[in-house]
Amino acid sequence: MKEYQLFDGEATITFNIVHINLKKNEVKIALTNRGRISIITYDLYVEDNDQYFEFGCDYTKIHIKDFKEISQ
Repeated sequence: MKEYQLFDGEATITFNIVHINLKKNEVKIALTNRGRISIITYDLYVEDNDQYFEFGCDYTKIHIKDFKEISQ
């Protein structure tokens, strides 16, 4: 499973990739935020051959290449 962590100034938010659908340009993410787990589908965008999705009200770019493989 691939994981990425983001500190938003108050808490650490954890993103885990559940599935990437390249035909629909979507990524399904298991999001852990302040003790709550949500499954959210985000649109995938491409910039300079780099895939990313936008998170939060400030549209923070979360790049797929920044996710790290974790052992379970």
